[in-house]
Amino acid sequence: MTYTTDERRRAAAWKTQTDALPVAAKVPAPYLEKDGGAIGASLPFCLPYDFADHNLLAAVREPAVALFADLGIPWHAGIGRGPGNHLLSSQVQCVNALMPMVEDPSRLAAAFAAVLDVGEVLEIEPGRFLTFEYIGPEDFFGEAPGGERIRGAHCTSVDAAFLHRAADGARELVLVEWKYTESYRVRTPDAARDEIRRARYAEAVNDPTGPVRGDRLAFELLLDEPFYQLTRQQLLAHALEQSGVADRVRVVLVLPPENEAYQQSLARPEHRALGATVSEAWHQLLRTPDRFATLDPAVLAHLDRPEIHGALPMSGSSRSSGLAWRARAAGVLHGWRAGSSTSRGCIVRGSGH
Repeated sequence: MTYTTDERRRAAAWKTQTDALPVAAKVPAPYLEKDGGAIGASLPFCLPYDFADHNLLAAVREPAVALFADLGIPWHAGIGRGPGNHLLSSQVQCVNALMPMVEDPSRLAAAFAAVLDVGEVLEIEPGRFLTFEYIGPEDFFGEAPGGERIRGAHCTSVDAAFLHRAADGARELVLVEWKYTESYRVRTPDAARDEIRRARYAEAVNDPTGPVRGDRLAFELLLDEPFYQLTRQQLLAHALEQSGVADRVRVVLVLPPENEAYQQSLARPEHRALGATVSEAWHQLLRTPDRFATLDPAVLAHLDRPEIHGALPMSGSSRSSGLAWRARAAGVLHGWRAGSSTSRGCIVRGSGH
């Protein structure tokens, strides 16, 4: 059984068992694309159209929808003003997990302490310690010539970002990219689009002082995902640092280690020559490896809060432990529960489909 298949099964189980959904929301439904068109048959891990907003946890639902509207951020395959209806949406999972940190700097510091020396968390936007679909203040790569960039659409962006003063005194901007069940296949070249990509990013990739070792992999081979997104986000981080937005800018990839298909998204022999996994290959392509880190979302399971909920039955000996954590990714917090034999695990859902 693949990781994605397992997560679909777990999401479907949560959907039928949870008390967080009304009965009418528990029936199978087709996946709805961003244009509102239904794809294929009804699926047990999709919510009915009228209940798509329940993809967001109750505690974050209203503030998240309001924040995205205020910042002009489109939801991936969104329905109305809210999120899409697929329970494995990585964007939804990211928001469910990180939305409480917008106003809670201590929770934010604890969440990323495993990979960063987080000091004083600073506001990244007025009244916010964390924001979503961050693109920076300037169009460094000419991604919206003659137009206005839209956060999270048609330009380089990261799922979330925050600012802090590190222990060494540096103001550090952290760009967070969130993955769940994503994996990638070899792409079909598109001459016209590839020429636009070359015009935008090739000079920065080939810059001997830039963040990516363009001498180790031809530019055309960086256009295969996930390397294309990794490259653009690292270029953005470098440009932000060079422009003085912060003293130091790092990219943190949140990725479940169980998602082996992501790590095996090495489409070509040239990618595989750099390493046995995407992480190994990407490390070889970074000029300054300390500007990139990978975080297992299981660490978020230790950030227990009452609003993190959902329902999934505990199994085996975990039923009797006073406070049990499950390192599973059927919800980003990988299972929380207060332990009685009848309690149910609380999860944060979300998806890469």
